[in-house]
Amino acid sequence: MFFRAVLFRRRMSGQSFKEVGFRRVRTDPGQRGTTIVDWPSQKPGRHWTDTIFAVAALAVSGISLWIGIGTEKANDKMVAAESWPFLQIQSSNNDDNGHPRVELALVNAGVGPAKLESLEIVWQGKAYSSSEYLLSACCGFRAYAFPSTGHTPVSTSGVHDIVIRAGETLPFLDLPLGADNDPAWHALDRERFKMHFCACYCSVFDDCWVSDLKQLHPQRVDKCPVPKVAYLE
Repeated sequence: MFFRAVLFRRRMSGQSFKEVGFRRVRTDPGQRGTTIVDWPSQKPGRHWTDTIFAVAALAVSGISLWIGIGTEKANDKMVAAESWPFLQIQSSNNDDNGHPRVELALVNAGVGPAKLESLEIVWQGKAYSSSEYLLSACCGFRAYAFPSTGHTPVSTSGVHDIVIRAGETLPFLDLPLGADNDPAWHALDRERFKMHFCACYCSVFDDCWVSDLKQLHPQRVDKCPVPKVAYLE
């Protein structure tokens, strides 16, 4: 003897059927025919615990999503902090051996490389594009053709579209004191404090800042503006 479930249908008009319910049917191999024992005629409804479990699952999914978004933002901030550049201006009038020389340099005090997009140097309200024009205007310095005999050389370095590594110091103007440039040297040593700087630089992720190279908090910008007169070398 065994039981089997049979879905009974009520014949409607035409060829369509309407489900009535299930019946448990007993079949006895020793007897002919089948006997309907019992079976609920209606499908059981959803229990209230099913609703609670569904709401709980939805809440857990929402919390997991919220935690995931927060973790992603925290990771982005951590990566940005680990690649943050910070440029400053450094000026001095003595080298490591105590010899008098005026030097202007860019220092990356951050933890990531800085892509220097542009640098402006302004003295008495005017921007200059090169060390030759700047030294001539501020200090009466006369440039000589290189190589020149008997003249103290001035060293310069390009500062346009370059990358400065973290912890790197890049001198871009270096003038030693010599017998032939004493007035110009002392003028530069005095006027360097009156010069104003404006640099725009970016991280490797193209986060960009505009800075006067003296303040602790540079201004965040979407992209570097193009200066009217950029200092090149």
